[in-house]
Amino acid sequence: MRRTILMLLVASALPAPVQADRGAITVEAGPNLTWWPRMPPAVGSGRGVSGTAGGGQLSLRYGLRNDFDLTASGFYDTEAPYSHTGVTVKAGGGSFAGTLASRTTRWGAAVGGRYVKGLVLRFFVGGEVGWSQQRSTRLDLINVSDPANPHSYGLGLADRSQGALLLTPLAGVEWQVTDRWSVSLAPRLQIQIGDAGRVAVSLPLSVGYSWYGW
Repeated sequence: MRRTILMLLVASALPAPVQADRGAITVEAGPNLTWWPRMPPAVGSGRGVSGTAGGGQLSLRYGLRNDFDLTASGFYDTEAPYSHTGVTVKAGGGSFAGTLASRTTRWGAAVGGRYVKGLVLRFFVGGEVGWSQQRSTRLDLINVSDPANPHSYGLGLADRSQGALLLTPLAGVEWQVTDRWSVSLAPRLQIQIGDAGRVAVSLPLSVGYSWYGW
């Protein structure tokens, strides 16, 4: 009797059994943190600055095989302030130097695939390709030649929207909490090619729910 009770207690402490993912459709959503090692100014020429932006990510994946998923994802970075020093802007036939203040937001979508290994604790590596759109607003070049009296040049700089091809290698780990619920951390390198050419590191933490038998 004691042995039976002990076996029941051990079984109840173990995680619920999980199915293999072939034919499964999973929807994931959660917060996302983006880090820019070197974001260039939206207008003019000057040095890039490091910065972060919060946001969210929504993903969909389909288990083509037990070890390979087709993926699709979309993300949104909320508006964040940036300040670039030593920026030179040409406007109205003149050249102006100072500190560029701006607020930037970004969104995008991509599709791809990933290889998966494991059952309860699952490790994966893969990549996606897509498009990202970045919008910079409230652009203002500040004259800082007199540190005691910084003031705007009043150039009336227009908002700027930039698009870019997005290449996203990724790797991460997923914990299959139950047969349907999962939690994953999937760091990814976002390489933008185009007008908004730059590199960012994205850290999405997601909760997923799966449907089987498709």
